[in-house]
Parts: sequence; C-alpha cells; structure tokens
Amino acid sequence: MAIKYGFFDSVGGDRKYNADDISNYFLSLISNGVFATPATCMQVVASSGMTVNVSPGWGFVRCKYIHNTTYESLTLEPANMLYNRIDRIVIRLDPASRSITLAVKKGEVAMSPVPPELTRVSDGIYELSLAQIAVNAGVIELIQADITDERPDTNVCGYVTGLIDQIDTTNLFAQFTAAFNDWFGNVQDTVKATTVMYELTHHYETATDDESEIEIGIPSFNYALDTLNVFVNGLKLVAGIDYTLNSDHDGIILAKALDVIGTPVDFQVLKSDDITDAESIVGDFQQLAIQVQALQNRFGGMTLMKCSQAQYDQMESHDANTLYIISDAE
Repeated sequence: MAIKYGFFDSVGGDRKYNADDISNYFLSLISNGVFATPATCMQVVASSGMTVNVSPGWGFVRCKYIHNTTYESLTLEPANMLYNRIDRIVIRLDPASRSITLAVKKGEVAMSPVPPELTRVSDGIYELSLAQIAVNAGVIELIQADITDERPDTNVCGYVTGLIDQIDTTNLFAQFTAAFNDWFGNVQDTVKATTVMYELTHHYETATDDESEIEIGIPSFNYALDTLNVFVNGLKLVAGIDYTLNSDHDGIILAKALDVIGTPVDFQVLKSDDITDAESIVGDFQQLAIQVQALQNRFGGMTLMKCSQAQYDQMESHDANTLYIISDAE
C-alpha cells in the first residue's frame, strides 16, 4: 500500500496500529539526539579507573526514546601499552532485540588513532555518539580531559529539535530577515546591546619532532575577552594543564612537546561583536540587514539562540555551532 494514514478509532478491529506506526508519525517532526536541557543531559563524565558515567537524561533515536533515570556506569577495556586508541560512548538502537542501550564502541589502536565509525543500518542498528574518549597508551585511569563531548555535533548526535529548528537554513534566513525588524520593534524600548558570538580558526601541523611552543595564528585573538580552544589530533586540551599562553599571548606553550612531525594542531577562537545603541539600529534596519547578510555565509548548520547575558554566563559550555544572540535590558 503506497499511502498510510492515521489515527482513527477501531470499529470491530478494522484499525490496528503497531509501535512503528506510532513512532514513524514523529519522524518528520522530531530529530534524533539528546535533550538540550539540562546541560548535563546524557553527558559523559570520568568516574574512576577506566569507568565513565553517563548522566541522566532523555534521548530520541528514530523516534524511539531512551530515558536514563540515573548515572549509568560503563567500563572501557584496558589501554594498550604501546599505542593509543579512541573509543566512543554511544546510544544504540537495535530493532532486532527491541532495545536502546548505552554502550562502549571500542576503537582500533594506532600511532594516530581515529574514532570508530558509527553503525547506521537502514531498518537495523542505529547509533548516536555521546562522546569520544582518548585511551592513551598505558593509562590506568581516565580524566575529564580525555573526553570530547559530541552531543552538540549533528553529524553524530545533536540536540532534539522540533519543527522550527528543522527549517532549511536558506528559508530560515528569508524568514529571519523579514521578521527581525518586527522583533526589534517590539523590544527597542528595552534592548540596549546585542552581542553576536562567532568563530575564527587556524590549522597548523608540526614541522619538527619536539615542538612545544606554537603560535595561535589568529592575529585578532584577545586573551582577556575571547575564548580559546586548542585541539591536538582532534582532542581538546585543557588550559592551565595541557598548555599555557606565552608572555605575548599570541602562542601556547605545551606541557608536553609534540614529538611526531605533522601532528595537527587546531586553534578555535570564539569572539564577540557588540552592537550598542540598539534603538538607532532599529531606526535604520538597513544597517542591521547588512550585518545579517554578512553572517549568512557562516550560518549553515548552526543554531540561533537568544538569551540574556546572565543565562549565557551560567551555561557550563558554549557550543561552537551556535550563534548566541545576547539581549540585555536595563
């Protein structure tokens, strides 16, 4: 039958529905992922030894739900004595066993390891990745710095969204541009400043076998105001532990030198542009439209979030794939 429809009351047993009929109803309405609130929803945190905990929370996989009501402990296999590996903590839907579980997906050991591929089979096992875990050679205990949160990454997990968040970016900007003037018109008596967060990046590969001081490569970086994230081989370093800024604040000094030529080092700087005197911008919407147009090329795949400065400051972390529109009233 090419057409399906529902739901209607059964009369004499002529309308019968199964679990897939109910779940598939939501396929075009709700995305895969975990809930965005609270911030700790399904977060992977280090525990003791080779054990990690997955925080309580809700998730959706192909419109089947998982509700983790307490901290779920998962134990990783021991580290290899010579080589590193990267494991993943996944939510795994298995239609054959009619279950959704939390599991460790073990990676392969290598000099430069990569995370294991997620299993995503049509009408079969489907996995979402909550986090990557760097299992370095010889370690006997994991720390939080070994864990890379993948919940915000829509390619492997993402946050559960509804209808509005699933609008194509092009259409979203068409609506955004048209509606922004109305929104500002409603708040122009109270809005005094707007801050737009954006990202700058620089990629570097080591040229010698003992590099420990590396330039950030982003001239506009302001150490007092901006947020700096540093990644080596895709793994995020911890400021003050894995590295410190040099005296000129234009480079980092690694706690441990990189001894493999060609090791990738990526810098990410999150900056902010303050738009003051919002009332005058409302009066001349063309100026704002120019700024919106300038952001359009950077908006693909990103989420727009409007919040107060207090809410922004209280967030445990800030997603690089989100544009934060911060509006404060006097």
